[in-house]
Amino acid sequence: MKDMNGQTILLISDMRQVYLAEILTKKGISVRCLDIRNSQTAEEQLLKLKKFLTEAAMLVLPIPVAKVPKQEQLNEILNKNLTNDTLVLGGCFTEEQRELLDRRGIRCLDFMEDEVVTQENAVATAEGAIAELVNHSPYNIEGAKILVTGYGNCGKAIAMKLRGLGARVTVLARRREVRKQAKEDGFYAVDFAFGPEEAMGAAMLVNTVPAPVVTRVIIKELPRDAYILDIASKPGGTDFACAKEFGIRADLVLGIPGKYAPKESAYILERSMERFAAKQKIIDG
Repeated sequence: MKDMNGQTILLISDMRQVYLAEILTKKGISVRCLDIRNSQTAEEQLLKLKKFLTEAAMLVLPIPVAKVPKQEQLNEILNKNLTNDTLVLGGCFTEEQRELLDRRGIRCLDFMEDEVVTQENAVATAEGAIAELVNHSPYNIEGAKILVTGYGNCGKAIAMKLRGLGARVTVLARRREVRKQAKEDGFYAVDFAFGPEEAMGAAMLVNTVPAPVVTRVIIKELPRDAYILDIASKPGGTDFACAKEFGIRADLVLGIPGKYAPKESAYILERSMERFAAKQKIIDG
């Protein structure tokens, strides 16, 4: 395996990677950054990636990896230009990318499957979600009826912070044990079968479930001035076409930690990288 102190390549998609590069450089790690934020120059940057990969110990892709504009070109590089001993890190790899890396025996880390990362990111996600609600809803959070769909790390953190701001929070969850946990935390929690009834009079809805759960039966019962914020992995869990049909604003907002708390998020990623690299050293003996 390559020296873990070898070059780390970062594909810059938001300020998280900018701060991450700064943190790694201060630790004496050789870092090369390729900025893909401009879709017009992304292809050129990916061509550079081909050349630099031969000496890379680590390749750090965006969160989500889908932020890379040229996905087919990226997949081709991962298949043909990536050396077998380079560690690959990123967030929310596609099924095709997972299969490709597995087939080649490439060791990879999906940041969003690191339980520590998801727990720490939940705080930044919750604060950023509230900022989105404040910016786009015509109502105050205090006193508002707000639906939170899903009660994982992010759903729980969002529900907690909304309640702290005086919102009347209802949690929608599919699994009985999850609803039980939400109730033990003091929330009114129901199955999605009761979603249409709970949607009546709701000022806002925050979806955290990466599955089609915010469907027509729920959307049509929402007030027309309600705001739907979907933070689940692309394509989200909301029927956006239906929301548009009913004149309800619905936004899919990804990468909230990178938008609202990029430096804190960079430290979270750096710690995850350290844990992953240490694990690989142990495996390699």
